[in-house]
Amino acid sequence: MLSVGQGILIPVLPGYAKEEMAATVALVGVVVAARYLGTMIFDVPAGILVTRLGMRRTMISGVVLFGLAAVWAGLSPNLTSLLAARILAGISFALWSISRHSYIATTVPMDVRGRALSLFGGISRIATILGPLIGGLLAAFVGIRVPFFAQGGVALLTLIMIIATTRNMVEPQQSGARHNVFRELSGVVTRHRRDFATAGVAAIMLQFVRAGREFLIPVWGGEIGLGKDLIGYIVTASFAIDSMLFPFVGYSMDRWGRKSTGIPAFIVLALALALIPTTGSFGGLLAVGLLAGLGNGLSSGFVLIMGTDLAPRDNPGEFLGVWRLISDTGGAGGPIVIGGIAQVVTLGVASVATAGVGVFGALMLIFIVRETMTRGPR
Repeated sequence: MLSVGQGILIPVLPGYAKEEMAATVALVGVVVAARYLGTMIFDVPAGILVTRLGMRRTMISGVVLFGLAAVWAGLSPNLTSLLAARILAGISFALWSISRHSYIATTVPMDVRGRALSLFGGISRIATILGPLIGGLLAAFVGIRVPFFAQGGVALLTLIMIIATTRNMVEPQQSGARHNVFRELSGVVTRHRRDFATAGVAAIMLQFVRAGREFLIPVWGGEIGLGKDLIGYIVTASFAIDSMLFPFVGYSMDRWGRKSTGIPAFIVLALALALIPTTGSFGGLLAVGLLAGLGNGLSSGFVLIMGTDLAPRDNPGEFLGVWRLISDTGGAGGPIVIGGIAQVVTLGVASVATAGVGVFGALMLIFIVRETMTRGPR
């Protein structure tokens, strides 16, 4: 349900910032990135809160803030207010994502983790198919602010569901002692510094390219004169292709390792982004969107699974907070860097540069990042 809510704004937010707030292309990139910035800022505190407050309370807090941020964005009178609302949305996403990620890390064993997490990601992707379609239609035929309130309504329904279904959630056992938070985080970074410096950088590259896809396709659609409903159809079709691959991806990652799908995901996403400047019609951009969906589908659950593989099972919250902070820098920096390049040069050059990041990520996986899947006794 929350994935439906997140998808509602994908085809709407760039146009909302540009038309209602008179934002330049560079500022549109900042608005799109604001959610990722908020998430990045709060990743580590969210990991600490999971440890201190428990997963259920952290989940509920995240969903409440998600709904409040949606309504705030819909009521925003200016760009500053919109940016603040999107940062709050990012904070809410940090609380929500790390609490659910911690639950998975404590309950799902290694030998089925690829299938479990790709199924988890696939369900989210299937739900996200509906979001851009709903958002695009609401913006085109009702009003451009309406999708934000629809997102708030979805958050309320999600909150009711979580409260009703998580009363018996099993929390990790915590010691009664409360150690120095900064010392604990320093220890996490020190113990896992090699993983953060290799697998973490690859995760940054993947999140950068993913954010570039979400930014470039709607903005390029606007540049070639497509309406928000048509952009919504393209994004929806892209996510539809994306969501069909998770059974194959999960099996492949459990059978042949995590990199068996990560490497082709980078390559296909890079190719799709490089082709965006060659399109000039609905059909051309739709074809590129479908190719990008194929590439992103191959990466279904990849960042989640790598982080889960590397996290300590008894108390994963703080490790996953640092892991998400590292990986989210790609999502936060992507739209800002891409928008800046587009402002200084052209949107086409920005798209090709983003494709170059995808190629770099593929090379890292091939030559530098170790395989995180380890075989153990069943």
